[in-house]
Amino acid sequence: MIVNSAKPTDVFEAELRGRYELEYNSKEYVGIVSGPLSDNLKGRLAATYQDMGGYMDNLVRGSEDPEVENSSIRGSLVWSPTDTVEVYTKLEYSEQETTGANTQFTSTAGNFRGLVNHTDIITPLENSRFDDKTTSDSVHEEYSDTDTLNVAIQIDWQLDSGATFTSLTGYSEYDLESLMDGDTSDLHMFESIGDEEFEQISQEFRLTSPGGETLDYIVGVYWETQELDNGKATDISLLPVGDYLPLPTMAVQMRANQPFEQDADTAAAFGQLTWRFMDDWALTGGVRYAYVDKDASISNVISELGESEAPDDFWINLVAGQLLQAIPGELEDDRSTDNLSYSANLAWDYSDEGMAYLRYARGYKSGGFNPENKSMDPDIFEFDDEEVNSIELGAKMTLLDGAASLNMALFYTEMSDLQVSSFVDSGFIVGNAAESTSQGFEAEARWMAAPYLNFALSVGYLDSEYDDFPGAPCTVDQLATDDPVAAGCDGWTATNPGVGTTNRKGQIAGRSPEWTSTFITNVIFPVGDSMVFRGTLDVLYEDELNEKISPNYQDSYYKINARLALASASDTWEIALVGKNLNDETTYAVGFGAGFFSGSWVKSRMMPRTYALDLTYRFQ
Repeated sequence: MIVNSAKPTDVFEAELRGRYELEYNSKEYVGIVSGPLSDNLKGRLAATYQDMGGYMDNLVRGSEDPEVENSSIRGSLVWSPTDTVEVYTKLEYSEQETTGANTQFTSTAGNFRGLVNHTDIITPLENSRFDDKTTSDSVHEEYSDTDTLNVAIQIDWQLDSGATFTSLTGYSEYDLESLMDGDTSDLHMFESIGDEEFEQISQEFRLTSPGGETLDYIVGVYWETQELDNGKATDISLLPVGDYLPLPTMAVQMRANQPFEQDADTAAAFGQLTWRFMDDWALTGGVRYAYVDKDASISNVISELGESEAPDDFWINLVAGQLLQAIPGELEDDRSTDNLSYSANLAWDYSDEGMAYLRYARGYKSGGFNPENKSMDPDIFEFDDEEVNSIELGAKMTLLDGAASLNMALFYTEMSDLQVSSFVDSGFIVGNAAESTSQGFEAEARWMAAPYLNFALSVGYLDSEYDDFPGAPCTVDQLATDDPVAAGCDGWTATNPGVGTTNRKGQIAGRSPEWTSTFITNVIFPVGDSMVFRGTLDVLYEDELNEKISPNYQDSYYKINARLALASASDTWEIALVGKNLNDETTYAVGFGAGFFSGSWVKSRMMPRTYALDLTYRFQ
C-alpha cells in the first residue's frame, strides 16, 4: 500500500477537525493550513493529536488497556525556482505512547494450568477465553514509546526534450522503548524490555520520458543504507513451583540480555520500456537489478537480576536454557546477494470502454538475520531471500455509459523460500518455508445508480497452501495431543516443548482466508437550500482463518461500519456520527503460543464496537 501525502495548495485553505469517541472516551484533534507563501513557494502544515482509551478490562490492575497517545506534525513545501524545476520537501515527526496491552490467554492447558492450580495466584483462570478481559501484569507497567522522524526531498526537472529528471532523497529514523509482560499473567515471571534504534538514508535518480509516444521509458538508479541497533532483555523471576515447570524446584532471578546490531546497504538499477506497437496494443517490460549487503552481530549475556556481568552459575544458565532457549555466546555473520527482478505486461484496449491485460512478474524479498536468536544457533540466525513468480490475467471496463465500472483479475503465484515468522519460546523467529502456491481471483464493481446514490462491491477468493515446509513449529492440534511426537511433532519433549518441528505441507499458508468481500453504499442529497446530508454504509466480510503454526483459528465474520453526516452546501462545516464494528464482532490481530507454557495460547484483540462524533470546519 502506498500512502500519498496531500501537497500544498495554490490557494489558502485551513481546516479544523475534532472527534470524540463515546464508548471509550477517545479524542482526536486535527489542524491543517495550506496555501501560497510567495509567488514561487507554497506550504502546508498539518498536526494531529490522539488520546485513545483502553477497551479491555485488566482484571489484575483494575485498569482499561491499552491506552494510546499519538501526536504528529507534518510540514511540506513546494518551491518552483524556474518554470522547469520543482522542489518538494516534506518533514514529519511523530510520537506514540502506549500503556498496557491488548493480549489475553484464550486457552490455558498443560503445565500452565498445573502451575495455576499449584500456586493459586492467577486471577482469571476461568477467563481463558477470547473476550474483553486481560490479566497481563508485570512488576513494572507495560508500555511502548516510539519516536519517528521522516524527511523526503523530491526534485523534478523538466528537460528540453520533454523528459523529466527526478531526484528523490530520503531520511528516516525511529527510537523504540518498550516493556512487555512476557507471561501475559500476574505471575510476574517474565518481563521483556526493548530498546531499538533505526536509521536509513536513501537516494534515487530517475529519468522519465514525456509519455504518450510509441516508445516510453523509465530508467534509474537507487542506493540505500540502514543501521539497526536492537537491545532486548528478558527478566525472569521464579518462585519454587515444583514439577509444573520444566526445571527443578528453585528460586531464581536473572536477566538474559541480547544486543543485536545490523548494517545493510542496497544498490540497484532499474528500467521500464513500453512499446505501443499497434493503436490498441502495448507491451511493457521492466527489469531491476539489486545488490544487498548485510552485516549482523548478536550476543547473549546471562546474569543475575541487577548485575551486568555473566556469572558462572549452573542454575541461572539452566533456567535460561530451559525456559528461553537462551545460551550464552556471540554470533557474527554477513551476507551479500544480488537479484534480478523482471516483469512483462501485454495490454489490449479492445474498445473505448474496456481493456484486458496479461502480466508476468518475478520478484524477491531480501533475506536477513534474526534479532531474537536466543539459542545462538547459527543455522537459524540467517534466513534466505524469498522469491516469487506470478502471472495475472485481468480486465477493466466501463459500463452503462460511464455510470458503472468493473475490474476483474485471475492470478497464480508460486513462492520459494517463503519467509515465515513463527513464535518460538519468547520471541519471533523468521525462517524459510520451502515452497507455497497461491491462486484465486479478485473482482471490483462500482455503480452510480443515481446522482445521489452509488454502490461498490469487491470480492476476493484465495487458495493458498504450503507445497513443502519442513522444520516448521508444531501445530496446535499436535501439541494438544497426549503424544505430540506420535502426532508428527518431531523432537518434542515435555521438558523442552518449544523445540519440536513438523512439516506443514498441504496446510494453509499464512493469514489467508478463502473469501473476502466489501460492500459500500453512499448516499447524498440536499436538505433545504443550505445543507447536505451524506450517508455511508460499509460491510466487510472475511472467511474463517485456520493457521496452525499458532492458535490463529478465527471463525468467519463480518463487520458493519456507518457514517451519517450533515454539512453546509458550501462544505464549510460538517457534523457526523461514526459507528465502527456496529455488530461488535470479536476478532484478533495476532495469535501465538505462550512461550514455554505448552498448550496455552495468547491472542491480541482488535477494537470492539465504537461510536464517535466528528466535527469539521474549513476556512476558505
